[in-house]
Amino acid sequence: MKFLGLLLLLAGIVSLTLEFTGANLLVLNWLNQWGTNLSWAIRIAVTILGGIIYFIHRNDD
Repeated sequence: MKFLGLLLLLAGIVSLTLEFTGANLLVLNWLNQWGTNLSWAIRIAVTILGGIIYFIHRNDD
């Protein structure tokens, strides 16, 4: 679970950074179809969820 949390956290940070800079990746382009506000909400939610999962399971081996 620690790896999943870290993966979600990093994916969310990369997605937020790319959206903030205006870059569009084909993989992340489907988020823009939901509208601007909802796409930002999804990106932020994935980042926060990944951070929470990683924080809870940070001591797992």
